[in-house]
This record gives sequence, structure tokens and C-alpha cells, in this order.
Amino acid sequence: MLTRRSLLRSALGLAAGAAAGLRLGGSGQAGKQASLRLSPGALAPSVPENFIGLGYEMSSAAQLGLLSAQNTEYVQLVRNLSSHGVFRFGGIVADFSSYALEGPVRTDPKNTVISQASLKQLRGFLDATGWTVIWSLNFGRGTLQQAIVEAKAVHSILGSRLDAIELGNEVENYRHGDHPLRKAPWGFDQYLAEYREWHQAIVAAIPGLRFAGPDTAASVQWVQETADQARAEVQLLTTHFYLGDQRNATLLQLTQPDPRLKSKLERLRQISRNAGIPWRMCETNSFFGGGRPGLSDTFAGALWTLDFLLLLAASGCAGVNLETGVNQLGFLSSYSPIRTDADGQVWAGAPYYGMLAFAAAGVEGAELLPVEKTGSDSELTAYAVRRQGFVRAVVVLNWSQSNQVSVSIAGLGLRSPQVLRLTAPGFSSKEGVHFGGEGVDAQGRWSPKEDERLQSDSIALPPASAVVLRESNDQA
Repeated sequence: MLTRRSLLRSALGLAAGAAAGLRLGGSGQAGKQASLRLSPGALAPSVPENFIGLGYEMSSAAQLGLLSAQNTEYVQLVRNLSSHGVFRFGGIVADFSSYALEGPVRTDPKNTVISQASLKQLRGFLDATGWTVIWSLNFGRGTLQQAIVEAKAVHSILGSRLDAIELGNEVENYRHGDHPLRKAPWGFDQYLAEYREWHQAIVAAIPGLRFAGPDTAASVQWVQETADQARAEVQLLTTHFYLGDQRNATLLQLTQPDPRLKSKLERLRQISRNAGIPWRMCETNSFFGGGRPGLSDTFAGALWTLDFLLLLAASGCAGVNLETGVNQLGFLSSYSPIRTDADGQVWAGAPYYGMLAFAAAGVEGAELLPVEKTGSDSELTAYAVRRQGFVRAVVVLNWSQSNQVSVSIAGLGLRSPQVLRLTAPGFSSKEGVHFGGEGVDAQGRWSPKEDERLQSDSIALPPASAVVLRESNDQA
């Protein structure tokens, strides 16, 4: 990943540009140039076909009419992103949820009830989208017997669409808060003893069931210990990541590298490699608490989403579940890629366009290569997508608020690729975000409006924008 150092020097300028609604696509200050080349000897991880994912609080799985095959707009929005992604149903609400065969269904964040009808509706939605599910059981407040009954129902109805079961949510935090879920002492040893009891009983009732864990809020150490001590009892390692609390969120957090994330990804990659178990960022987005209005739900959030997905894929992550929908506090999260209202309308939020650009680059099922930059000081990140030994797409982001950059890709081997630009009226725009010159329509459909082709070895990248360059025979 390429650095963008000068953002640290220009925090005030960035904030002023966002407040003024700086128009993107203009020439900016000319004169910046950069050349891209593949990083020699760099790791080239193979990105799984089901890398893309969305995450929901368990209340969304209970709600009738939402995640339904009949909700054709929602189905289309999902299929735009991947033909075989992964939904994760869990969150804090998972530890306030229960299963009742006949219901009645409840979507109260503190008392969610999932019924057989909820699960049958979800199965239809999964068949319509082609996606699978990671499902969280109530490990915090529920009983083992209740968990077995629910797991049997989920397994029976979702069938091959069930990817894995999780036990609880952010388990290392169970001893914290005003109403802790476990009494002290509560550390990894106590957790593992309970996990093994539940795992053994559930697998005895449903042989062959896959498990994901430990599903920590932030603790990489618990992931390490799970890989070391419970290797045969976990088929997918999972953890969460947010940039920080939405109450203290800043624009710079979206537009500069997070040093915590880099070190965390390096450690998770090593843990996964040593254990031979893939790992997934199964709950993540910009700022916890539902995101920051005016930041998470803007074009800045779209650029962050695209860059974040690329970084994780390049770091050997097996998949990412970006949170969307109504959160544990009962309101629609600002960071939601897919937005809904009380009347049942569904539409793409600004962050969705970052996911759409990632999908259009054809990263799933390919190798993702880090790209080096040489030339004048510019704030670029770039990645190359390789299939069958050839670079088939390149994604470049220009984080500068003031400088247009002329980017040479002569050394990457693309031949007259299609140019798909990610743009918006302003850095802080919630509306008017376009990819390939087009927005997502009311039916959830998208296709590029502009047929721009790269006619030379370089491309002009306006301030605060991104571009996907892809070979024509790789078009989605």
C-alpha cells in the first residue's frame, strides 16, 4: 500500500475543503506526476471468490419483508457486489436474541425473536443472491439447549447456504459494562472451556457443522490463542475492526493510514498462515456506534471503503463483512452501504460505491498485487489485479485535496483498458456519487454510462478521486 504522508501536514486544509464541498474532477494544481510498477518480490495473495460480505445485527434476520427474495431491489444491490459473498448475522443483538418456531417475530435490539418464517425467508434471499451465511448463536445470555435447538433449525432450513456458526459476539468484552455477561475472572481460559462445552454438544447434534471464532472486538491475542489451542474446533478465525468511536471521528481518520490496522493485519496474516486456518474480518466499518453522520455516509466514506477492502485483500484476509442496516441502538447506521427506510425503500448509500468499484475491478478469485510509486510527491494508493499471470485491472486512489496527478501505468502491461472513475460533486457529498459516470438506479441496477478508454500509457487522476482500469474482456 502506498503512503500519503502529507495528510498529516494538511488536516486543517482537508477539513476546510470538505466543508466547502470541493468539487471533484477539476484540474487542481497541475504538475504532479507518478509512475506505477509492481513491487518486486511482494506477496500476491489469492483472494477468495467469497471475499465480499455484509454484516447485520441479528434483528435484520428476524424482520419479515427485508431480506427476502421478493425484495428485488435489495437482491440486485447484493448481486452487483458478488455472485457468492457472505452475510454475517450477529452483532451485539445476537446476545439478546432467541429462536421460537412460530414466533411471534420481534426486532427489538434488546429482545429479538427469530422464527421459522424468518429463516425460510432468509433461505429464499440466499438462493436469489447466491450468498452464504455466518450465523451467531446467543452465547452471552442464552443456554446451550436453546443454542442446539436454534442451530438445528438454522442448519435444516439454510442447508448448504450455512457457511459457519459463531458463538457470541465480542467475547473478550463479556466481563465489561454495566451488566456484564460473565463474572470475573473471565479470560481466554474460561472462554475456551465454555466454548468447548458448547462446540462439543452442538457438533454431536449436528455433525460436520463448521465454526468461526473467536469473534473478538479487537483482541488479536485471543485469535492467536484460539489458533494455538483450538485448531481442530475452529474452521475460520474471526475478529472485528473500527477506526474508532463515532463521537470523536475525524476526516483524517478516513483519509490517512491507521498504524494500528497495519500491525494488526500483519499479525493476523502470520497467525492464519501458521495455523493453516483462514481469517475473516467478520464485523467492520468506519466508526463504531453507527458511523459518523457527515463523514461515514459521504464520498469520503466511499473512498475509504474501496481502499480498506483492497488493503485487507492484499494482506491475506479471507473476507470482509462491512456492517450495514439498523444497528444495536435501533437506528440506521450512517456507514451503511445499503440503506433502507420505514416504508421499505432500499437504495445505495455513498459507501456502496466503494464496494461497487472493488467488485468491478474483479478482485475476487484473482491475485492482488501491491504497486509501488515513483515520481513527484503525490498521495496515491494503487493495487494491481492479476489473473492467469497477467495484470487485468489496476485501481488507483488520489487522496490529495488539491493536486491532480498524471499517472503512468506503462510498466503494468494493460492494453487500452476501460476507465471507470469514482467521482462525486464534493468530498462531503452524500448524493451524486457516480461510478463509471452512472449512479445506481431505483431498481438497484448499475452499468457504466461512459465508455472512456485509456489511449496512452498515462491517465490524469483529479484530486480526491479514484479510478478502476480494467481490460475489456474482464468487464462485469
